[in-house]
Amino acid sequence: MKTNLKKVYNKLPNQKVNLKAQKLALGLIDDISYDYSNLEEEVSRLQYLLDDFIPKEFDRLDAAYSQLKDVLVNNSENVIYYDDVAEDEETIQSIRAKADELGLDANEIFPNIDGYSEELTRLRTLSEEFESAVKQFRNY
Repeated sequence: MKTNLKKVYNKLPNQKVNLKAQKLALGLIDDISYDYSNLEEEVSRLQYLLDDFIPKEFDRLDAAYSQLKDVLVNNSENVIYYDDVAEDEETIQSIRAKADELGLDANEIFPNIDGYSEELTRLRTLSEEFESAVKQFRNY
């Protein structure tokens, strides 16, 4: 069997091939996900996000959070809630009843009583919406 191998080896050319001069296409190169310029762009984009965009947006988020907390939790705007004036509805009903007993128009006793009553109704609705915003903020 050795003789057969020697015969085969002897038939092979004895020339050396200069592999340094040849460009080799390695299968591993095909497994690289990005070429260098694309990878460089992606790394630069991530660097920008971490160095510039994200810190600026967190600063904006912190400022918005602080303002919302002041308004929604700390009541910095000193908003009036429906509960603060809810008893006014009973008082308006009493004024209307007394005016009827006296045969007067309720607006003669309390000018713009209808407008005041409408504003109370509007305040009730807005107070409920405000409380929903407070709950939403606390759950955020």
